[in-house]
Amino acid sequence: MLDAAAFKAAKILVVDDQEQYTRLMESILRSAGYLRVFSTNDSRAVATMYADIRPDLVVLDISMPHLDGFDLMKQLSVLERDAWLPVLVVSGEDESETLVRALKAGARDFLGKPFDKLEVLTRIRGMLEVRLLHNKVRDNNRELEQKVRERTAELRDTQFDVIRRLGRCASTATTRRATT
Repeated sequence: MLDAAAFKAAKILVVDDQEQYTRLMESILRSAGYLRVFSTNDSRAVATMYADIRPDLVVLDISMPHLDGFDLMKQLSVLERDAWLPVLVVSGEDESETLVRALKAGARDFLGKPFDKLEVLTRIRGMLEVRLLHNKVRDNNRELEQKVRERTAELRDTQFDVIRRLGRCASTATTRRATT
């Protein structure tokens, strides 16, 4: 189970070319107790920030100059090692076509502008829960894989030890027969 501290410590990256939206999102998140909120208004900085921060969630505007949200999701999918891209798309476009395209491009959820504070916090909490549980399962799997490797090595060492001992016993028995 996840505790409140895990949610508050989650890293959230907010990306929007309009500064008022990044400030508003930061304000909403910080007032809800999220401690690690990062933001940028320059889509060209996102890939570097993602690689450095390794956020648990990216709140990403679709319509931006230089690189739009679709271009960024392509970049981020290359950087995401676990193949679960943690992206909540935000858009002022109210077209279902944009929503479907965003979801096909890797977004996990969609939020329309202007957004409601309660809806923002609910969707972010839900996405963070999935992401944090995903990370927990991934970490548990890695730990189990390491234990299996260690146990396999121990078993292999034990098998070699048994073979060596049997070899010594056989050698000793052969030597005793030869001397009698």
